[in-house]
Amino acid sequence: MATNKDSQQRSIKQEIRFRTNIVYFCAVMIALAVIVRLVYIQYFSPTFAMYSERLSQRIITTKSLKAVRGEIMMRDGEPLATALTLYQVKFDFGSEALDSTEQYSYLSDSLAGRLGRYFADEGYGKAHFKKVLNRYYDYRRGKGLRTVMLLPRPVDYSEWCELKEYTLLNWDVGMCYERIDTNMRVYPLGDIAKRTVGKRVSDRIKTPFGIEHVFDSILRGEDGVQIRQRVAHGYTANVAKNDTIPNRPKIDGADIVTTLDRRIQEIADVALRKNMVANNAIWGTAIVMSVETGEILALSNLSETSPGVYAEIDDNAFKRMCPGSTFKLASLLALVEDKGIDINSSIPIHEGQETTAKKDERIPIGNTKAQGIRDDHAFSDTMSMKYCVAHSSNIFFANAIYQSYKDDPKRYVDFLRKLHLDRPMGLELFGEQAPLFNDYPEKDAKDAASRALRQTWFHNNRLCQIAYGYENELTPIQTATLYNAVANNGRMVAPMLIRELRRNGRIEQSYEPRVLNERICSTASLDKVQECLEEVALTGTARQYFVRDTALFRVAAKTGTAYDLMTKQYLGSMVAYFPTDAPKYTVMVAVKNTPSRGQYYGAGVSGPVVRDIIYSLYTMESEWRNKITDNPAIERPTQIKGGSTEQMRKVASTLDMSFSTDKRRGWSQAQVDDSTGRAEIKELTVEQGRMPRVVGMGLKDALFLLESRGLKVGVTGHGRVASQSIAAGATIRRGDYVQIVLK
Repeated sequence: MATNKDSQQRSIKQEIRFRTNIVYFCAVMIALAVIVRLVYIQYFSPTFAMYSERLSQRIITTKSLKAVRGEIMMRDGEPLATALTLYQVKFDFGSEALDSTEQYSYLSDSLAGRLGRYFADEGYGKAHFKKVLNRYYDYRRGKGLRTVMLLPRPVDYSEWCELKEYTLLNWDVGMCYERIDTNMRVYPLGDIAKRTVGKRVSDRIKTPFGIEHVFDSILRGEDGVQIRQRVAHGYTANVAKNDTIPNRPKIDGADIVTTLDRRIQEIADVALRKNMVANNAIWGTAIVMSVETGEILALSNLSETSPGVYAEIDDNAFKRMCPGSTFKLASLLALVEDKGIDINSSIPIHEGQETTAKKDERIPIGNTKAQGIRDDHAFSDTMSMKYCVAHSSNIFFANAIYQSYKDDPKRYVDFLRKLHLDRPMGLELFGEQAPLFNDYPEKDAKDAASRALRQTWFHNNRLCQIAYGYENELTPIQTATLYNAVANNGRMVAPMLIRELRRNGRIEQSYEPRVLNERICSTASLDKVQECLEEVALTGTARQYFVRDTALFRVAAKTGTAYDLMTKQYLGSMVAYFPTDAPKYTVMVAVKNTPSRGQYYGAGVSGPVVRDIIYSLYTMESEWRNKITDNPAIERPTQIKGGSTEQMRKVASTLDMSFSTDKRRGWSQAQVDDSTGRAEIKELTVEQGRMPRVVGMGLKDALFLLESRGLKVGVTGHGRVASQSIAAGATIRRGDYVQIVLK
């Protein structure tokens, strides 16, 4: 019985084991089948590859990292143009910090109130934000809603910083944000240097220009790519590394630091605009350069857009045009340096007339009569070169250059090349036009075209025309650079507009002055040329703008007027540098106008602008002001210049001097007692038709007295009058020439 029972149990166990083995075997086979299928699907099935890629795309995404466009700045770092960065503020209603309904209700009411006050001017009050906050909080769980746009618009950085302090937002649990690098250009300084800043291709203009265009690739930087992975509904996170798609960091654009000085730019803008409005001018430009470095400290370009309205719409400083008498500096350099002509030597100029005593006889200049070459005011028959420069005689320069170079015109042209007048200054990318340079054909050229050109040269008196500022065309920046070289002891440096490239606040590249000509002439010649230019401001065509206003410093200048036959317009210009004992600034102003609109001569239309700029620069410079204020002690003078009796009495009274006078008006001379400091002011008798005594007078009074009698005055030196070429009391006639020496 026991044996039979044991046998049954063994049979049952075997049955169970068999069945278990079968189940195990089936499971193993199924598992193997699954594995085989998975391997097939993963590695061989095209359908899986498709769906895998789709899933990956849903999980792994890329985000474009927009590079921030670099800034364009003044030399002190103040932005002229900058990219505006905005922040899109969102609110996460799924944050665990907001699970307390009671607390949320209280805090959201406070938040709605503050947002309503902030955006009240834009038409969004507390009720609007309360509705948004309540609606999305109630529906967030049921709809699976997380982040929503909370604010009606993106905000800038300063607004974002302020909003982060608000209730709920300051926890950094409810608010999240997205930075929007719009690269939208804003101009914190308004229209200052607008033409210089420029526009790029993407600004939807036909022709890009300015710094935005020239340095576009440097300013825009390089966009990056950030790999992100989906971690929850509505949320993604940055992926540090991905095998298929690499992260690429963005490279923000570099900042461009210009040479422009804000204060000086504003001075130039105001002075130019004021005078253009007063004269109803067509267009104008004002340039201020650093003498030593060539840096452009101010560049103003104004053009008429409507009557009385002016804006920066064209590169007037870089447009070529006939320079007029400002070109005479080049001819003066040639005569002094190349031909060795003494600036004080007497030269016949035929009284500055284009005809001799007989009206039908033109002054012979060149191989033809000098038809069309004349001076706008009368001169004596024989004058010094310095006087002719000061008073801008066309007859003198036409005749002097012709007589000096008629046998070898090419020598004169080659000298002009040494002054860099045949090519641009290096600002072509900014719109600088190449000059129109009348080259002289080679003598040994045998072809008919060259012979014709040489004949044209002489037939048209081209040598004479070039001598006083016609036939060639220069840009105002080119003319300014030539005068800047004279101020810089003969060293010509190219004009600079860009100072540095900066990235993340660090200097990436610095630009140094570029020398065009180490020395344009000898020191001896330079001294003579500088003396002539200073004479222009002392006694010549620019004297009315500088004798009085710049009594504390000296100015060298040259005026110019050119007529455009095509447009029937005049270009009036003036170039000046100061102070002449240690030049720091060169100022160039050119204004286009017509006689029907207002002033159009160089001195009249440009002189007030140059004067205002120079006077403002002088008062701005602390080191120059200190020269006046460092020594407040008053020292009584031992002598007083003669002149107007009223002015002399006023000076003596201001200086607290004891004085006596026999007359209250008229002309007087003063004698100061060295022991007592008392001044005796005595009347100076001035007879009509007789030479007055001007020895001891200041230049201004002496010029007024002599010119009021119709005399032509030549001046040398500085200080008060020490001698006069016509003795006091001698008979004089209108038009007589008198030379006075100052010491």
